[in-house]
Amino acid sequence: MDALTIIIMLILFIIAMIFVFSTALLTPYLGKKNLVSILLLGLIVGAVGGAFLLSPIVEDIPDFSRTIIEENIEGTDEISMGLSTNRNVTQLIENISSISGVQKVTYEGIEIRTNEPFESPAQQESFFSKIKASSSSIEDIEDQRNNSYFIKIKENGDPQQVLDGIYDVFGSVTYVHLRYTSMDANATVSANNVTKIMNAIQDSGAIIHSVSGPTEDQVNIVNKYTPNQTDIVIISAVLGVIVALAGFFIDSIFSFRKQRKKEKKESTRDQIKRKTVPKSQRTMPKTRSKTNKTPKRDSIDIFNDESFENSSKQNIGSNRNFKQLTKDDNLTNEKSSQKDEKSKKGRFSRFRSDKKQDKKEEKETQAQQRKAPKIRPRKRD
Repeated sequence: MDALTIIIMLILFIIAMIFVFSTALLTPYLGKKNLVSILLLGLIVGAVGGAFLLSPIVEDIPDFSRTIIEENIEGTDEISMGLSTNRNVTQLIENISSISGVQKVTYEGIEIRTNEPFESPAQQESFFSKIKASSSSIEDIEDQRNNSYFIKIKENGDPQQVLDGIYDVFGSVTYVHLRYTSMDANATVSANNVTKIMNAIQDSGAIIHSVSGPTEDQVNIVNKYTPNQTDIVIISAVLGVIVALAGFFIDSIFSFRKQRKKEKKESTRDQIKRKTVPKSQRTMPKTRSKTNKTPKRDSIDIFNDESFENSSKQNIGSNRNFKQLTKDDNLTNEKSSQKDEKSKKGRFSRFRSDKKQDKKEEKETQAQQRKAPKIRPRKRD
């Protein structure tokens, strides 16, 4: 499966989850009593999507992960393989060594097995000596029990020559019969191209037993944590139910958050932003009655309140609206000062110390003025 197919399947699964979520959002119109049907819909859609959309992707995860790992890894891997002894073994090893990415091919020997054991140790020793004499590439013969023997080959020895000598010995000896022969080899290959090398080795006629190295270790870790098809169906079904619940309760969650925001106390930043401008309002005199309570100081938000720009309170202690006086301003100021003096005299005249002297002067001026004679009306007879 290529990357485009995987992306399309993932998009289709996401669309299926969006369908479940949007259906759950319609609960204000369908009624909250339909919760069971909505959960059942999410369960079915999730299970079907997991079986037909996610399961094929999971099956290709090992191959897909191997490709990614091989592109980003360095080093070598060891491929253990079995070689067929029915063909020329030496030629097969040379073909494997010529594959691009194969650094070297090593082998230790050939394993043989007989149908029946030897009659005596002397007979066995005689047989071993005949096999060693059949080829100069044989180093030693080891008894592995159960009628199995391992013929060790010298370094850079010809395995096919050894195999031909074994066949000749068993053909001349009639009391022991050869059951089968096998040969194993190890190939050291580049880790970043191990998949292609494995395919080429299998095409050449060898059988791959195992692969070891950094590439295979990381692939095994990925395979260990990759769920199987049954787990994928269960997980996707549960995911569909969760999406349905999220769509069902999304309105309640948002309304709860809005309510919490309203009930939340004023933060310290808001408390700092609310400042009271000093002397913004004249305090009332103490002579007033207790019933007339003094008004509280005005509180102005000096950060966000636009009305503060045009307020007279923000000019306290500043020369922001300073304006140079002219002649007209001087005249008006003199007149206003005279009016203030008169008002002060009238307002505070009862508290003046020379009040008696002013009364005497008023009496003298009245005495100097000319008085009109008083005439009594005549009585009628």
